[in-house]
Amino acid sequence: MGDLSKKFEHAVEIAPKIWWVGYVIPNDPFQCHVYLIEDENESVLIDPGSKLTWEVTRKKIKEVTSLENIKYIICHHQDPDITSCIGDLLDEIGAKNRYIVTHWRTKTLLKHYGWGIEFYEVDKNNWKLNTKNREIEFIFTPYMHFPGNICSYDKKSKILFSSDIFGAFTETFNLFAKDPKDYFEGMKPFHTHYMPNKEIVRYGLKGIEKKDIEMIAPQHGSIIPKRMIPYLISNLKNLDVGIYLNFKKISNIKRISKANEILAKIFEQTAFTATTSYEKIGNILMLINELFALERTICISSIDSNIVMFDSSLNYSKELFWREDELFKIIEKLLSKDIKPYIGNQIEDLDLYKEYLIYPFITYNEYQSANGVCYFLFSRNEDIKDEDKEILASLKKIFSIILKKEIEIYKVKKERVELLRKVITDSLTKLYNRHYLEEIGTKEFEKAKRHRYPFSVAILDIDDFKKINDTYGHDIGDIILKHFAKTLTNCVRESDFVFRYGGEEFLIILPFTSSRYAKKVLNRIKKSIVDKSVAIGNNQEINYTFSAGVAELDSEVSILELIKKADKLLYKAKRNGKNEIEI
Repeated sequence: MGDLSKKFEHAVEIAPKIWWVGYVIPNDPFQCHVYLIEDENESVLIDPGSKLTWEVTRKKIKEVTSLENIKYIICHHQDPDITSCIGDLLDEIGAKNRYIVTHWRTKTLLKHYGWGIEFYEVDKNNWKLNTKNREIEFIFTPYMHFPGNICSYDKKSKILFSSDIFGAFTETFNLFAKDPKDYFEGMKPFHTHYMPNKEIVRYGLKGIEKKDIEMIAPQHGSIIPKRMIPYLISNLKNLDVGIYLNFKKISNIKRISKANEILAKIFEQTAFTATTSYEKIGNILMLINELFALERTICISSIDSNIVMFDSSLNYSKELFWREDELFKIIEKLLSKDIKPYIGNQIEDLDLYKEYLIYPFITYNEYQSANGVCYFLFSRNEDIKDEDKEILASLKKIFSIILKKEIEIYKVKKERVELLRKVITDSLTKLYNRHYLEEIGTKEFEKAKRHRYPFSVAILDIDDFKKINDTYGHDIGDIILKHFAKTLTNCVRESDFVFRYGGEEFLIILPFTSSRYAKKVLNRIKKSIVDKSVAIGNNQEINYTFSAGVAELDSEVSILELIKKADKLLYKAKRNGKNEIEI
């Protein structure tokens, strides 16, 4: 292998302006290839590689062109053997005016590296990329190794860059495959454990076969010449794939066939839908129950130092008040091969289950690690056989895939919720702001008009607030505003909406509420304020009052008209001596 390293120590031009710039890893049957399309200052680097291979790849790229000429970095998927060196590359050449070219599902994961580089999403760009002298087309091959998996096809050279597809384990390194039968034997173990079923394989190959391909350049194995391609595609179509086929303890062929049938349906639930949430796990459990009565699954993961539980008995995820070390103790127990089940004592209702199995959830990054656990729970009257345990053990990978996906969905949702909260809430009082009033107010107003139920709006203004600011300072004024906001929130119903309307003005929308009942709500707020002074430090306390106007929906045509009506009543209360409520 040392001689091979010398033999391939330079970049190899596999077609005009297309270079192999990979690294022959000594004594490793899992070789990783990197390719470069040379195109002046719009050159394309394909699956750039890992930290283990980057030093050699970098040297070979520089034999061909300057690193600064790389404008596009194609990532067929997110695994570290093709992405972990990107940070090093961008540290050297910068991220400005460069793009990661990938599918949106891969982008969802890669963005968490925080490289500061823009993404070129192929699905949003007509599945094409045009550089100065090249047109690259992309083929969607979902679940042929990864949900957002794609292949790249260079129209000029007619080379298909296939990433994991057509990859192989090879005992000896060959840059170009020689014998189709021998090479396919290396493809078999590489594909049977990654590809879930024949339907998915044939779906991806259907897109690949539409292209006029002169050469296939996979990320692993060897480069495949045209003469071998028909043979490999034909055999790959009929390869007995599926990670759940090898049930060593099951001799019942019908049961194995049933397991394969259920597996195909499970992947149909996840692979061929635009989005898949853990909330759909109930459908998957129903399918699994055709084999045995799995009643519930719980997956617990550490996400950004929070412990989050995804529970099939719920239709949402929730945070657990665990310390991370509690979760890691469970994982450590599992990974130590201690076969005795270990259950944390902070999961509710576990006493309802007699049988359960637990597996670590594995995250593959630069270092293999576990960041969560999956629980498979059965009802008390269920008798679990050894073959059931083996099927469940083989199913843990699909739950890991679903959990990985849900973790990303959870992060995205959390980011969106946080962003929405910042957009629609007042930063000081944490109430809804005026910008959100028109949107939600209009919706609630129209519903009340359509269904003809009582609907009121109240505007409240803190009396003599300027005097408070002038006397005690704006910091104390802010304390009063926050106190008033909290009081309003505590005194209204969950169906009501509270806004900070202006400086010291607040607005409440009260659906299903007449003006008379709304006045009772405001009197309750008034009593709450009167009963408790506001402490401002140095043993000082402040008492304050408010005035309010309440308007009930009558013939008004818009929420803004109803608000103006309430505003007039507020000024009437002010003129009448303040600390009044007018309806």
